[in-house]
Amino acid sequence: MAKPKDKLPWFKFYPSDWAGDRKLRMCSIGARGLWVELLCVMHEAEPYGHLVTDGRPVTARQIAALAGITPVECGRFMAELESAGVYSRTEDKTIFSRRMVRDKAKAEQD
Repeated sequence: MAKPKDKLPWFKFYPSDWAGDRKLRMCSIGARGLWVELLCVMHEAEPYGHLVTDGRPVTARQIAALAGITPVECGRFMAELESAGVYSRTEDKTIFSRRMVRDKAKAEQD
């Protein structure tokens, strides 16, 4: 497990992957914008790539507050992202980015 001082201040972002992701492209611009916000939160999370803060899953109300949107907008955008299969969930229902988890595992392996 990486120590906080080992955390990178950046994460890999491939514009061609973003633009070419059909699941994501089916979502509204609002849902895609929320996903970018969530990626930033997940970059700071432990475990990396999971939507948690202080070891607990982030709630819908917290997501709305983090993104500066209403809970109703948040619910709509999250439903779009989930319906399109943009993110996955752990057994305890924690949202995570498959790509970020893969990238982290590859970095640790290398």
